[in-house]
Amino acid sequence: MADADTSQVWLDVSTVEEIIEYIISARHRGSESILSFQWQADRLDHLFEQLDTRLIALDERKIRRFEYDYESSTVHIDIMGESEFHYQVQAGLRDYIKNRLAERIATTDDPTIRRLMQSIEERGTFNILYERKIHKQADVSLGQAGALPSLVCEVSSEPRKHVERKARQYINCSDGKIRVALILDLQYPHMKKAWVSLLVAGSPSDWVQHSELYHDDDLVQQPVGQVDLYLSDLVSLAGVPTAFCRPSTVELAAGVTRNPTITITFERLRAIFRKARHLHNPTKFTTEATDQEQNPYEEAERRVAEARSEARIEMERLVAEERSEAERRVAEERSEAERRVAEERSEAERRVAETRSVARIEMERRVAEARSEARIEIERLMAEGRLGAK
Repeated sequence: MADADTSQVWLDVSTVEEIIEYIISARHRGSESILSFQWQADRLDHLFEQLDTRLIALDERKIRRFEYDYESSTVHIDIMGESEFHYQVQAGLRDYIKNRLAERIATTDDPTIRRLMQSIEERGTFNILYERKIHKQADVSLGQAGALPSLVCEVSSEPRKHVERKARQYINCSDGKIRVALILDLQYPHMKKAWVSLLVAGSPSDWVQHSELYHDDDLVQQPVGQVDLYLSDLVSLAGVPTAFCRPSTVELAAGVTRNPTITITFERLRAIFRKARHLHNPTKFTTEATDQEQNPYEEAERRVAEARSEARIEMERLVAEERSEAERRVAEERSEAERRVAEERSEAERRVAETRSVARIEMERRVAEARSEARIEIERLMAEGRLGAK
């Protein structure tokens, strides 16, 4: 919701130059955000390209967003630049939905449901054109390729009546192909309050949630609540099992409930809000410790890093054990080899000693025998000599 210093102005113009002149004048005043004027549909072709071309030639910013209401033949253009606050709320909402969807894909066992979830693509600020009934741009959009997005999100500080009319046209003018319009209505520039609305195709009352306050700086106890999104809100209804469809009014009246595919709590919406305004004005606004949303991709990377670290540690442990075991075996083999060498050396020395001993004994025997024989021979000769003398 816009504060008093941000407004919507209706113009009486008939030429591109008149529109350009008013855009530049309004930007210099800084007083208007949305300019609206009557313009015939048959003159619509290339209007926005002409405006952007002229603005660039005059060294002015291009138009941030535009839309055309075929019912009233009215052009609405947002002439001011997008604030950091609005951009960060858009990014926070988009990333939260994408992250929750990624988690559901990772934990879903049913291959059919997983394929349906995997077919959902984030379409960004999508130019929504449909059969000369609707010409708009959503802040965040998700859906299947080749079709209008099933879910559109508006992060807005425009007059509430204007953004709610836009949400109804998303669904009604698309013949229900756009299933859900989610609105985050932000007070700006004061950034103290925020509301959420959810519009669903096929609901008699349309508004499943309507301007529900989810943040107010003046409240001690913040509101409690949540926004539920079902798989049927994100893809074409064809082929979606009943268990994954949003309960109808009749089913709700009969007490039928189903688990949503994605739940966005008010607390998470507040965290996105607080983080966005802190980034917009860090000196004025603060965040809370729980505001940082855990990114499943970062968590997965952390787990992979932990697993790699654990694997590396385990590998190093195994290598160390193998090295230690190899060193032990080498030591044992070396010790065994040294023992065998020592035994063989000892055996060789023993044999050498035995050989020496036998040789010595044999030598001594032979010497003794020779001495004995020599003595006998001497004695014989001496005996013979005595006989000869006689």
